[in-house]
This record gives sequence, structure tokens and C-alpha cells, in this order.
Amino acid sequence: MSTPSIKGLKNEREQIKKQIAVQKQKLRNNERDVKKRLQNLMVINTEIADKRKTIDTIRRDINILDGNIGVLGDQLVQLEKELDDRKAKYVKSMRYMHRNRSVQNQLMFIFSAKNFSQMYRRMRFMREYASYQRVQGEMVKTKQAELTKKQQELASAKKEKNTLLYKGEQERRTLESKQEEQQNVVTSLQKEQKTIQGIIDKQMQRDKAINAEIDRLVAIEVEKARQRAIAEAKRKAEAARKAAEAERKRKEEELARKKAAAEAAARENARRIALAKEREERLKREAEAASKKTEEERKLAEDAAREAKRVREETERRAAEEERQHEREVAEAKKAKEEVPKMTMASEDLRISGSFESNRGRLPMPVAGSYRIVSHFGQYNVEGLKNVRLDNKGINILGSPGAVVRSIYDGEVSAVFSLGGTTGVMVRHGSYISVYCNLGSVSVRKGQKVSTRQALGTVGRDNILQFQLRRERSKLNPESWLGR
Repeated sequence: MSTPSIKGLKNEREQIKKQIAVQKQKLRNNERDVKKRLQNLMVINTEIADKRKTIDTIRRDINILDGNIGVLGDQLVQLEKELDDRKAKYVKSMRYMHRNRSVQNQLMFIFSAKNFSQMYRRMRFMREYASYQRVQGEMVKTKQAELTKKQQELASAKKEKNTLLYKGEQERRTLESKQEEQQNVVTSLQKEQKTIQGIIDKQMQRDKAINAEIDRLVAIEVEKARQRAIAEAKRKAEAARKAAEAERKRKEEELARKKAAAEAAARENARRIALAKEREERLKREAEAASKKTEEERKLAEDAAREAKRVREETERRAAEEERQHEREVAEAKKAKEEVPKMTMASEDLRISGSFESNRGRLPMPVAGSYRIVSHFGQYNVEGLKNVRLDNKGINILGSPGAVVRSIYDGEVSAVFSLGGTTGVMVRHGSYISVYCNLGSVSVRKGQKVSTRQALGTVGRDNILQFQLRRERSKLNPESWLGR
């Protein structure tokens, strides 16, 4: 009896195992189905948000056009009034000319003048009235042309408004269709709240692990950048020290040269002054001796003594001026010697960072071809579902199957990593770092230089790229940096 019982228990156990395997498979299939529907809902939500933005833009444009149409209508009414006034004046002038159209009437009007002055005024009136009539005719034509132009502008504005109204109606219908599709998806998911929460929890745990790894790699890059800055600062400091030493030596030599020149000039001036004094004394003695001689000799000796005195005073004045000049030069040389030259040099990181920043809002999408942003940056609730809240450190982009993932700017691949079945690439752009996760394949290696739009790999099996942008440790919203 025992043998059949054991065999029966084994069969029962195998049957239970099969049932458990079937149930697990059903759960996995259901989870995949719910995940797909949830992803579809997020795509629809994004499309609805885009449609609403488009409709709001169309409404704003229509409001602007309504204002323009109103202004054009007022201008048209004013032009019609001015045209009627010009036509009335032109008809009045034509009637007058018709009554006085014959040459005889015109001559009688001129020659019936009482005096020559009146005759001249009447001749001038006839010429000016004819000119006035021509001007009135031209003004009527001009106003008619302005009126026609305004009518065309008004018609163009109304046509543009009708086009926008038609487009807005199409967008409204598409929006209603998407909202209906959204409601259908939401209805199909309402009974799967527990499964959805499980999917979200798993995704959050997975994202938490990935973000922790990204944070670790970013910290490494930040430290590398700090070490590069320190090394660069040391290189600059050493270069500055050498330049300062060379400049100090040059200025010391310059100072010594100027001091020597000043001392030599002082000696030469002292010699000239001594000679001038000696000559002055000698001529003074000669002048005193000449006082005993003739008046003419005495006068010549006195003149020579006065000239010697003037030469001596001029020599002393020039010597004093040269001494002051040399003192100024020596003081300037001492000041220059004490100054330390400063060196500034923009690092490669600063250069690339500045260039990256200048392209904000114009950087290419990291996915080539058609795309759809299905998950936005930050914390937000999934529209249509209760208690489903996402926290995204970047954005999720849905691309076409096998779409190429590309670098958004020139840089260097700082890491290629894999974690929990997810493969990612990090590219450093100076102090900025772009992160590309959930790749199906990778075509670059760590340390490789890449250019803007260069392929980094392809999207994974679900065709979704998880993209982040950092400035050192700070997390940025990529949508404000990417162009559309």
C-alpha cells in the first residue's frame, strides 16, 4: 500500500508544481500586459498634454487675429470715409471745370478782369485749379489703392483665422479621441491597482539602484574635475612663479642699470659743476684784477665773470633736473620690481561648459528619428490613476525599435556601466554630464572622445531611453536644454 501512496503523492506534487508554474506565468504575463498598458497610458497622457498646448496656442493666435481683424475693419471704415470725401471733392472740381470747360469761357473770365493785377490772379487761379483737380484725381487713386490693400489684408487675416479654426477643430477631435482612448486604458487598469503599485515599486527600486550608481559615478567625475582644477592651478602657479622670477631678475637688472646711469650722471654733473665753479672763480679774480686796467678791459672781464656765473647756474639747474628724472626712473623700477604678474587661463572644462551652456534649448534629442517623451522630470501623479506617483531624475523617451542613441554634445565618455540588467553610458561635457540608460547595445568605450550626435548605442527592447542631465551633482530638467 505504501508504494502506490508515495507514487500518488509524487504525482500530486508534480501537478501542484505545474499549477504553480502556470500561475506564475499568468502573473508574469499579466504584469507585462499591465506594464504595457501603463506605458501606453503615459504615452497617451503626453499626447493629450501636447494637444492641449497646441489648442491653447491656436486659441491665442485666433485671439490675436481677432484683434487684428478688428483693427483692420476700423481702418477699412476710415479709408472708405476718406475715399468718399476725396471722390466728392473730385466730382465737385469736375463739375466746375465742366461748366467752364470752353476756352471762350476761360478767356472771358480772364479778360473781364478790371485791371492787370486781377487778370494775373485769375490766370494763376485757372492754372492752380487745374493742378488741384489733377491732385484730387491722384489722391482718389491712392486712397482706392490703400482701400484695396486693406481689404486684401483683412481677407488674408480672415482666411488665416478660418485655417486656424479648422486646425483647432481637428486638434479638438483628436484630443477627444485621445481622451476616450485614455479613459478606456484607465478603465482597463482600475482593477489592476495592486499590480500597478507592484510594478511602480519595482521600477522605483530599480531606479533607486541605478541612480545610486549614477550618483557614485558622478561623484567620481566631480572629484576628477576637482583634481584637474588643482593640477591646473598648480601648473599655473608654477608658471606664474617662473614668470615672476624672470620678470624680477629683469627688473632688478633694469634697476641696477638705471642706478648706475644715475650715479654716472651725478658724477658727470658734479664734474661739470666743479669746472663751472672753477671757471667762475677764475674769471671773477680776473675781473677784480682788470679793475686796475682800462675801462674796456674791466668791462670785458666783468662780462666774462657774469657769463661764467650763468653757465654755472645753468649747469647746476640741469644737474638737479637730471637727478630728479633719475630718481623717478629708479622709483618706477623699484615699484615694477615689487609687482607680481598675474596669470589667468581658461581651463578646457570651463571652455566646454561655457559652450554647452550657450546651446541651452538647442541641444539635439538623444534619440534619433521619431520619439515621444513618456515620463517627465520630477515628481508627479499619473493622470487618470489614483495614488500612482512617479519620481523621475530625468526623462523617459520612447523611440522607434532599434533607434540610435546619440550624444547631445561634444565630450568624453566617462563611464560605461551595467546594473540590474540595465546598461548605461555617461558623457562628460566639462562640468556637465549626460546619462543614457536602458541601452540595448553600446558602441563607445570609456575615455573615448565623442562629438555632437555621435552614436553611443541603441535603445533597449522596450524602446525607452532613460535620459538624465547633471551639472556636477545637481540634477537638471533635460527638457529645458533640449530642442524640439
